[in-house]
Amino acid sequence: MLSLLQGERTREVISANTAIGRLLRPALNYTWTETEKRVLLEEQETFDAELIQEEREEAKREAEKGRPGLVMFTDWSWMESGAAGYVMAWKEGQSWKGIKTHMGYNQEAFDAGCASLARPLESASTRNVISNRIAIFTDLQAAIRRMASDEQGPGQKYVLEARKNITALRMAVLDIVIEIRWCPAHEGLEGNKKADELAKLVAEEPDATRVQGLEWFTYWDRPEERSMPLPR
Repeated sequence: MLSLLQGERTREVISANTAIGRLLRPALNYTWTETEKRVLLEEQETFDAELIQEEREEAKREAEKGRPGLVMFTDWSWMESGAAGYVMAWKEGQSWKGIKTHMGYNQEAFDAGCASLARPLESASTRNVISNRIAIFTDLQAAIRRMASDEQGPGQKYVLEARKNITALRMAVLDIVIEIRWCPAHEGLEGNKKADELAKLVAEEPDATRVQGLEWFTYWDRPEERSMPLPR
């Protein structure tokens, strides 16, 4: 929401050839009160990334082969207690590194799956050096399909977050290639297996951070204020 005062300064802002000016231009014919509050709907970002769901064997080969750039595997977990969590993991040399997020309680399993795709895009967009090729693998086909639509409903929040971060990535690297790929579960894929194993730990024990060979970061490490998980 934006609050504008009546006067010449307001009209200067509206008539300027800027993004905010173009958004406000229709308001020129509006009769302003002393202080008028208007809700400005921003232009929706598009999902400018490739969503790839291949046949099982081909998808498995794609997940196994070495590829340039940043390659991440994600997974999520949901418990009967209502606890949910997800992880993203990537390999540096011979070691696995990752980010875990315990989402708290009273969460939906589908939201956890969608969040597990949005979070890697955020992580990639905030790296000191942004790769020109990013591949994200998940075994949840429903979450991949959800990324294609920003319609209201379960998972919408994470679709919008993903689109925002894709836009940031494309602004940073114009020729970047971003792929979100399906990979089959329980096929012995190293990255998928590691992500699956650690996602269960995140939901079961939010503080189970001492995992051999994995460098953990959590939302609690971030500078922004975060709400605590809901109680059981």
